[in-house]
Amino acid sequence: MNAMAQDRPRGATPAAQRKLAPDLARGVMLLLIAMAYSGVYSGIVFGTPTPEQAPPDTVARFLTVLLLDNRAFPMFAILFGYGMSWMIARQRRAGTDEPEMRRLLRRRSLLLLLFGAVHAFLVYQGEILTSYGLAGLVIGWLLFRPDRTLKRTIVLLTILYALTCSIAMLGTAAATAFGEGVAAEPAGYTTLTDWLGRLAALPFLPLVLAVAYPLLLLVVIGFLAGRHGLLDDPAAHRGLLGRIAVGGVAISVLGAVPAALIGIGAVQLAVVPTGLLLSLQVLTGVLGGAGYAAGFALLALRLDRHRGALTRAVAAVGQRSLTFYLLNSVTVAVVLHPDLLGVGAHVDSLGALAVGLGSWLLTLALAAWMDRTGRSGPVDALMRALVYRKA
Repeated sequence: MNAMAQDRPRGATPAAQRKLAPDLARGVMLLLIAMAYSGVYSGIVFGTPTPEQAPPDTVARFLTVLLLDNRAFPMFAILFGYGMSWMIARQRRAGTDEPEMRRLLRRRSLLLLLFGAVHAFLVYQGEILTSYGLAGLVIGWLLFRPDRTLKRTIVLLTILYALTCSIAMLGTAAATAFGEGVAAEPAGYTTLTDWLGRLAALPFLPLVLAVAYPLLLLVVIGFLAGRHGLLDDPAAHRGLLGRIAVGGVAISVLGAVPAALIGIGAVQLAVVPTGLLLSLQVLTGVLGGAGYAAGFALLALRLDRHRGALTRAVAAVGQRSLTFYLLNSVTVAVVLHPDLLGVGAHVDSLGALAVGLGSWLLTLALAAWMDRTGRSGPVDALMRALVYRKA
């Protein structure tokens, strides 16, 4: 019994100790991720103009670039870093020594690489778990450093990503202007070449995401936010969260307007200005992701005392985020992939978003049932069992 009591703090968080804000943010975040993934299967790729769409699809495309592209991913990355920071704080309270905490972090990161690699190979090559696993291995040590080190790292990474994101987006603009554009067709399932291509891409995709997009910066921001409990106690940080929500979302929207106009073909520029404006959209997404997370924390303040059925269901999705992230991705792929049900060939921006929404609504119903019956997310439970297994 004593051993069980010692292990309990290292597994699932008891329901009474869970905070609404992080779970609510994760639950809504998975909706945004599902909608972002769905566009890929209908031939829509960030940085590639789609001028010949029906008016409803043009509006959907514009709003996607304005509010969703490179905004859902930053929110997810910040929450990932927040969760890692919270995990370390919890281990400290449980009396775990630093070498053991480092082993737990390393094990969790390697497992994310493994889970993500399986997901990328079988479902979606642009997935993000492998990138998070890589981030945990590369910068997890910062969780054991003081605030001033985290803040200096944020400054240095901001400068670095201003350069690397610009280079990556200039490459995207050049590929669109002078070549065949960025490949919009997802990896197939029907030939040996399809599977060999999936396998060959596995080592490179997390590196591309970590360099071309501000992944490490976002995770470190999450480290710092988690250390100060911004989402755990939003009432104590109401003023700061309000400034982050309003300022972050406003700057994010302003920074995305040029790219949104480029995305619908309303603006056509040379390669260099196009690349720089796409980079502006990516970089301001850092503030957008932070603003979204802060906004949901403030919303949780209003919902926490009287949690309705919808609030509980969204939080239940967030509590099982790994399970439902993968389930949403599989559902979207099955419906839209040209080698599966193939619906993606018959819809544009609006239809793709509708499929992402429909997938998330199914997970919402399933999460509500699991919450009522006391069931954990099976993939989340497997992750915990593997991370916290006895030596």
